[in-house]
Amino acid sequence: MHKLLIFVAGALAFSPPTRADEREWDRLRARYLIHSGSATYLGAPTKMDRALTVVIDGKAAKEIFDLIGPNSSPQCSPDKRDKERRKKGVECIFTAQLDGPKDFHYRCWIGINLRTGDADARIAG
Repeated sequence: MHKLLIFVAGALAFSPPTRADEREWDRLRARYLIHSGSATYLGAPTKMDRALTVVIDGKAAKEIFDLIGPNSSPQCSPDKRDKERRKKGVECIFTAQLDGPKDFHYRCWIGINLRTGDADARIAG
């Protein structure tokens, strides 16, 4: 598991040389969690159930949100301005009303089943 974390950290920090016609790697504001169950009702990883969930905030989350549309329904929020989008192992939300100055309007979760390598976003129970 430590090798996986080193790989992920290295991949996020590595910026390969680029030509003028290639896109460059952007920095990412993210956190991760290794768990069993959902990321909401999580447990410690087990031999039979272990997943990696990465949560991304800010500019990168907005870019992902914009690219994976359309909106999903039903929405989990009572605020009609909020939006959700899902594609296999990626779930994103747009929250219109923020709770505090450190919050972001856009947030995405990317999940990977660490046993199978499959996309596996487990946000809700």
